[in-house]
Amino acid sequence: MRRLALLIVLLLGFTAPALAEDQAPAGTYRGQVTSGGVLAPSVLTFLPERRGGCYHVIDSTAGPYDGQLSDGEALGDGLYRFTWSDKFGIGTVTFAFKDGGSGFSGKWYFADRLAGVWMAKRAEGEDLPCKPVPVASLN
Repeated sequence: MRRLALLIVLLLGFTAPALAEDQAPAGTYRGQVTSGGVLAPSVLTFLPERRGGCYHVIDSTAGPYDGQLSDGEALGDGLYRFTWSDKFGIGTVTFAFKDGGSGFSGKWYFADRLAGVWMAKRAEGEDLPCKPVPVASLN
């Protein structure tokens, strides 16, 4: 009986979920984000070793721009919160990952107010290279 219990414990130990509760998913996601009041195409790459990542948005009004995510925090049940920053400002975003990281839906906030949504699906191919991004001044 003890051998059976040990075998079950060992087998369960090797069936870890696709997303660890303490680490955001890695890789690139393509989708849409609210930008300038409309949904705009976006690409986002998560870099768990940096507790963040970077993104690129193609805004038809403001033109394309880059941003970065930092201060990643696991909230449990597939929820993660990050600080976003780009040339327009700084705020927070919360992503809810589904199906083992195959996609997410999220909400982003500016000045503690809901500013828009962000949704994407896991992309195949190369990750978006993250580069330094100019950030809006807090003054």
